[in-house]
Parts: sequence; structure tokens; C-alpha cells
Amino acid sequence: MGEIQQADGGIGRWRGRVAVVTGASSGIGAAIARRLAREGLRVALLARRLDRLSVLESELRDAGGTVQAWRCDVTREDDVVRTFAEVSAYWNAPDVLVNNAGTGSMGSLASGRWQEWQDTLTTNVAAPVLCVREALRAMEGKAEAQIVNVGSIYGHRGQVPDWAFYQGSKFALRAMTDTLRAELHAAGRRVRVAMISPGMVATEFRERASGGAFRYESYFEKLHPLLPEDIAEAVCYVIGAPPHVQVHDIQLSPMGQGL
Repeated sequence: MGEIQQADGGIGRWRGRVAVVTGASSGIGAAIARRLAREGLRVALLARRLDRLSVLESELRDAGGTVQAWRCDVTREDDVVRTFAEVSAYWNAPDVLVNNAGTGSMGSLASGRWQEWQDTLTTNVAAPVLCVREALRAMEGKAEAQIVNVGSIYGHRGQVPDWAFYQGSKFALRAMTDTLRAELHAAGRRVRVAMISPGMVATEFRERASGGAFRYESYFEKLHPLLPEDIAEAVCYVIGAPPHVQVHDIQLSPMGQGL
């Protein structure tokens, strides 16, 4: 048997290619955008809060990054379709999609609020699939492309009181991710699909989702939480894997987090 030859180039082979990052205005999304820009990708920053995006855009340009901000509500089909078309026209069709935008609210199933349930399903399940659809249309014919869905360790295990609906949305996203990978394989598409599933991360999410019951500082009382940069590192590992390697899922959590 002849020796298998491979040339991967790691994350460096993606320099100059286009990455779309949703939910880029803060936290994990901003960290991913910073890291990809530093690695030489052209990064489309998508979020609803254009004021925050503009600050990040200026920061990354000052650091030498090639970035552009787009105000985009990923729960609106017209916004997503328009934005992906504009990204392709501005640079090229995206090579990487990082679906990071997400939401959630704390509450029991017995007392949950209908609108919050709808918002969670729309943002955490339907919106990522909508972005995947538009990205795949743009990626048609590419020799290599990558989709990364940011989920949660809650989408893999446990039944956590008062987080059931959020957890259910992340289970659904994982099912969509796995099915997408199978569909692309059956179609012969050279698009890799991965999911990053973090545990507790030091962002504003938990405080916002709990209505202030869990403050940012409380993360540090019992353990050192993951930092947004840890998730960005995992995304770069996935993207930089050799072309013949498809990373399916990375689960990561702080040392000491039981779930």
C-alpha cells in the first residue's frame, strides 16, 4: 500500500477566505471574530446591535484585520437572504459559517412564557438552519467549506431544572447538525459540519437569561469558567483540521462543572 500524502496548511490555508460570524457583537461571537480576523480570514460581522458591531469593526481594522459589519436579525428570512447576498457581492461567497447567535430564558415548563419559548426556538433552531441554507447556496461548487454551529453542553446531557426549554433547543440544534452532515455526505458536497458545545462561559448570557438572578461575578465563586477565547480556539481547531478530517463535535467545560 502506498504512503498516504496529505497537505493541510492548518488554519493558515484559510487566509483570505470569507467567514460569516453571527451574534458577533459580544461574548463568544466577538471572540471568534477577533480570532478569525487575526488568522487572516475576511470576517463578516453579523448581529442586530450595530452600535456594538461598529466598535468591534473599528477595533479589528485598527489591528490589521479585514472585517465588515452587517446589521442582521437572523430570525428574519429577508434579513438573512439580503445579508448573505451582500457578503458575497462585497467579497466572495463565504467559505466558513459560524452560527453563534443564540438566546434563552430561565423558567420551569409549568410556568414558562409562550413568547419566550417561541423566541428560543426561532433563534436557537430555525435561525441557524436558515443561515445554513443561505451559506450552502453560496458555497456551491467550493472544493472546501466549513459550517460550525455553537451549541451547548446542555444539548448532550442532563435534565437541568428551569432550563428545560433552552436545553431542548440545543438538543434540536444538535439533531439538525448531525442530519445536515449526513445530507451533505449523501449529496457529495465538500462541506464539513461541526458543533462546538461549551459549558459555563464568562459572558453576559446567563445573567440576561436568568433575569439577573445569576450575575457575571457569580461565575467565579466556585470555579473558573470558560472564557470566550476558549471557544474561539475550539473553532480554529475545527476549521484548521486537515481537509480529510471532519470534526463532528467538541464538548468543553470548566474544570469542576458537573454538567
